[in-house]
Amino acid sequence: MPANTHPTVVTLAKPTLEPTLLLYSPDENNAQRFSARLRNLVTLSWCDSNQFSASRRVLDQHQPRLVLLDFSKGHTDASAEIARQLMALDPGLALLGIGAAASDRGTGVRCAMRAGLKDFIDIDAGDEEILEQLKTALDELKSAASGQPARATRRGQLVLVCGVRPGLGSSTLSAHLGSLAASAKSQADSNNVMLLDLGHSSGDVGLYLGTGGDFHLDDALRNASRIDATLVRTAVPRHGSGAAVLGQPRERSISLAGAEVAPLMERLLSMFDLVLCDLDSRALDDVAHSLLKLADEIWLVTDQSIGSMVALDACLRQLERAQARDLRVSLVVNRYDEACGITAARMSERFSLPLLATLPERSRPLRAAANRGSLLHETLPNDAYIRALSPLLARFRLRVKREQGRGALGALLNRVGSTLWKRR
Repeated sequence: MPANTHPTVVTLAKPTLEPTLLLYSPDENNAQRFSARLRNLVTLSWCDSNQFSASRRVLDQHQPRLVLLDFSKGHTDASAEIARQLMALDPGLALLGIGAAASDRGTGVRCAMRAGLKDFIDIDAGDEEILEQLKTALDELKSAASGQPARATRRGQLVLVCGVRPGLGSSTLSAHLGSLAASAKSQADSNNVMLLDLGHSSGDVGLYLGTGGDFHLDDALRNASRIDATLVRTAVPRHGSGAAVLGQPRERSISLAGAEVAPLMERLLSMFDLVLCDLDSRALDDVAHSLLKLADEIWLVTDQSIGSMVALDACLRQLERAQARDLRVSLVVNRYDEACGITAARMSERFSLPLLATLPERSRPLRAAANRGSLLHETLPNDAYIRALSPLLARFRLRVKREQGRGALGALLNRVGSTLWKRR
């Protein structure tokens, strides 16, 4: 589609509530269906997303700037791409997904959340629930408009990587993912990534990345109100990839149950595109009202051993107590071996968890790379372990350089092992 082609806007319903909401969908039948479903609540104006161009013309015609994106089956990838472009065009937009959540077993909901949308309108829900969602989004827009900042600040993504028991490789995984994410080039700059080193053995992520420094998590908690970009840039240690690392020395222990944890996380998420936290599963109860509440994704890392499956069950019970066993929780099976008897798919079915990734048994090359003071992708960029990280990298909301004829995510995942991932 030529760059100067603008989407066609067609009003589909008579006004009921005052504002008119913009709907991006590639399917006119879906647009008509959504409009008919919401006709007693709100007016929709349809933009054919097949004709989408990153232009402010259509956005400027609609106030307030509340936009719905069609995340129905078959349209999730296209709508996620449009969401990324809209966020870049105007961070003050409020973006909501829309679709039938049950029709694809929640896939549309998960894709919308991964794309950074604020909420998801399930057209099969009752009018009262949908109306409350719309009112909340509109109220937030009004509050933002009346405050000092003219545009909303984009919130970063928080991903928790939780080994269900010690020794399962969650720290190694976090170190590699953080380095890869930070190294992914955007058109203007690299991604701003922070690693929180709070695993079973505090300090392991920093050890693998070779970071030191005198500024640690307890310092950040004591000075949460003073954390700003300058302090982060000057005090927090960084890996060669650009990833910031905030952890705790082995000789010091710290409680994550304090009231200051949530404000600190909100502060960090306002400054980083991605906060990746290697989390000790024993701390799940402590972070119920902070990390678990704020997390966009919760990845439980396990292997195929009986002990790990018992530990996985215990973690899920902890998440249930914290009311956090929901669509954000996924399974990662590390050191996977098809010959071990139980398959990853069977484990996923047994624990009713979506299987996010299986990582092959590559302890020897990972250990050899660590002993040389490097990460595996820096020495063996095409290793099976690195290739297996693609489904995990796909969950990050990364800014990447667009390649001709490819979407941003496709470019990112297809360039693992090339110069995209080289250290600066």
